[in-house]
Amino acid sequence: MWVLHKTGLLVLVLVLMVLGSNAAPEGCGLPERLTKPHLRKVLEVRWVLVQAFADYPAGVELVSRLNSSLLEVDLKDDNETVQFTERNTVSGMCLIFRGNLSAPDPETSNHTLLLLSSVQEFDSKVSPYDDQGRADVYQSCPECLTMVYHGVFEGTPGRMLLIYRSEGKHLDVEQLKAARSANAQTAECLKFNILSQFNYDGIAEFCLDKKEEEKEASDGR
Repeated sequence: MWVLHKTGLLVLVLVLMVLGSNAAPEGCGLPERLTKPHLRKVLEVRWVLVQAFADYPAGVELVSRLNSSLLEVDLKDDNETVQFTERNTVSGMCLIFRGNLSAPDPETSNHTLLLLSSVQEFDSKVSPYDDQGRADVYQSCPECLTMVYHGVFEGTPGRMLLIYRSEGKHLDVEQLKAARSANAQTAECLKFNILSQFNYDGIAEFCLDKKEEEKEASDGR
């Protein structure tokens, strides 16, 4: 879904799953999972990824090379479909995902969001992208967003734990550092690899679209 990449990142946008044979999220310090009626609380916000973990080889490599990730999620005109744009900078290069998600009825699905369709853009080339994404979304404070994203990445099932702060709040580096240990404990409880992780450094730039780049250049004159 929301944070994702050629070999595995997303979607997010985000991003997440019922953890099957892994430890239950509620027992690992995560708040109650958001369901469809409460999803509007995280829409129309730009979310900055501040910490990330993975449990599959390509994802572990990705979090070690990730520089920054910016996620935008909005409700489409049909008031049902969630559209997302995830802009990743990986080893200094832009990797962008755009797509649509559905918010299933909580009576029929254990997930917050399901991936409907998406494309990825890398090196100015756009191609279809489908990792069969399912996302569980959690929120412990208005400026916080946590996602567990479950997908199939180039044939390999895997998960990512994605921890976001709203744009602006991501600049409080001392607060982010203070939260890292607790986040790592949650990741370890959920059976993620904690030896390799992404931590936003507070200064890495984001991959922006051309309109935003032109506006920033104009404002800087």
